[in-house]
Amino acid sequence: MSARKRRYAMVPSRGNDALAHAMAMVAVPALLGSLGALLDGAIGTGPIFLLAFAAFGVVGAFLSAFYRYEARIAEQDAGKPWARARQRVAPREKVA
Repeated sequence: MSARKRRYAMVPSRGNDALAHAMAMVAVPALLGSLGALLDGAIGTGPIFLLAFAAFGVVGAFLSAFYRYEARIAEQDAGKPWARARQRVAPREKVA
């Protein structure tokens, strides 16, 4: 294997990059909280927008992580016996 292929083999894939997921979990609430703090300062309110925007960022980050996890698990479980849809057979009609 060439040096270039070895270098790119060590780069994590887009769906499995833990650092990117961690940055999204931290950066989104921090940026939204900062935007809320700027808005609070401009309007002259208490930390209402800071808390609301930061909470929105936390909820969004966790929902994003949850749905990414669900999609990855569904992809890995595709075709497995426990993930196949059970086909229900309709009961036979009685012939009179």
